[in-house]
Amino acid sequence: MKFTCKKEDIYPVVNEAYGFTSTKSIETILQNLLIKAENDKVFFKTSNIITGYSSYIPLNVENSGETTVSCKKLLDIIREFPVNSDITFDFTGSRLNLISDNSYFTMSTLDPAYFPTMSDILPEYYIKIDGNIFLNLLKKVYFCIANESSKISYNGAHLKILGNKLQLSSSDFQRIAICETLLENEQSDEFIINIPKKTVGELVKILNAGPLEIETDRKQAVFKFDNKIIYSNLIENYIKSLSKLFEVEPKITLKMKTSVIYETLKRISTITSEINYGVIFSIHDDNIEIISLETEYGKGSEVVKGIEKTGDDIDIIFNAKLFLEILAHIEAEDFYLHIVGQRNPVIIEPLNDQCKYLMVTITIETY
Repeated sequence: MKFTCKKEDIYPVVNEAYGFTSTKSIETILQNLLIKAENDKVFFKTSNIITGYSSYIPLNVENSGETTVSCKKLLDIIREFPVNSDITFDFTGSRLNLISDNSYFTMSTLDPAYFPTMSDILPEYYIKIDGNIFLNLLKKVYFCIANESSKISYNGAHLKILGNKLQLSSSDFQRIAICETLLENEQSDEFIINIPKKTVGELVKILNAGPLEIETDRKQAVFKFDNKIIYSNLIENYIKSLSKLFEVEPKITLKMKTSVIYETLKRISTITSEINYGVIFSIHDDNIEIISLETEYGKGSEVVKGIEKTGDDIDIIFNAKLFLEILAHIEAEDFYLHIVGQRNPVIIEPLNDQCKYLMVTITIETY
């Protein structure tokens, strides 16, 4: 195998591929990058069993062939080459040689026969969507995916298709995120899949504008865009009824400026306890006083004036850290805060947005 390429062409591909390796696995092959050169294309593949990456660069291939090398070490080497460097890859049958100007590296290789198989699936379902739209939805639910491995149903993003509506949702037990968009074509069947958090995280890093094709057979999903294919196993357990928790009749609704509440909450949270980050929203007339629960460090408060309110006055307690994370993902200038009662979850609904959030409150009898 022999080919020559520019640093600027290969570095982004190897960098993306590295995100799909298994850095903690004792299986060395899962830390390796498969390089295969044939028919004026050079393919790059990595896999950590749960998810896999495949991409190619059109190049003039002098000699066909394939091998695998440490993805991390290859990335480290390429990173240090000067800008606009030409890099020659020359695989001799046992070692991969990298040559660029006066630099010469020899890398150990592993037989590609041990590399995990990644193959296309026979899809039950297929959708095509603008990659930028899907990326925006992923970003707004990704931070709400749970980390607890014991709650497998919550360890991914739920993708649901119903008619011409695509819905993404996630939950970490304290919050729920739901985002929706309309597809160009109505789908004949409803289906739900649960995409692992690892896959979602990597898609958030590399997705871009342009057509995105998604194929799934319920056990696996394939995401195709540009010259890339992302393979992923799916979490077989999923939650069907997250959206039903939003079907409540609020007794109090507030309309507030996103940036104003974010900046105020950020200031007051600096003195909160790192156990619950507790803050009180004391809502009276058209004002909110945001007050930190008193801690060993002290106490802080700030009044926000000029809110729009329907319903009675109320004092309600939130986890400021969780609230701030939601506000950071709201692009709208204004949002609604729907309140049922002090002990009930609240609904955060950005104005004219595709997403909404549910968040639990903190219940403390006295403060």
